[in-house]
Amino acid sequence: MEPYIVTLIKKALEINVPILEAFKESGVPTSTYYRTMKGSELRYNTAKEVMDALHSLQRTNSSNRELGKDNHKAS
Repeated sequence: MEPYIVTLIKKALEINVPILEAFKESGVPTSTYYRTMKGSELRYNTAKEVMDALHSLQRTNSSNRELGKDNHKAS
C-alpha cells in the first residue's frame, strides 16, 4: 500500500491543483504539509480531509472551465 501523501500528490497532479492548495483548502495546518513532505506519515483522517478538498477544488476548476467556454462562445 502506498503512503497517503503519494495518493494525494497523484490526484493533485491529475487535476492540476497544487497539493499545498489542497492542504490549505482542507483546513489542515500547512505545518502538517511540510512535516509530511519531510517524511512524516499522514493519518487517515487527515488524508481524507485533503482528498475531500481536492475533489472540491476539482469541481470548482471544472465549473470555471465551463464558464470560460461559455464566455468564449458569447464573444
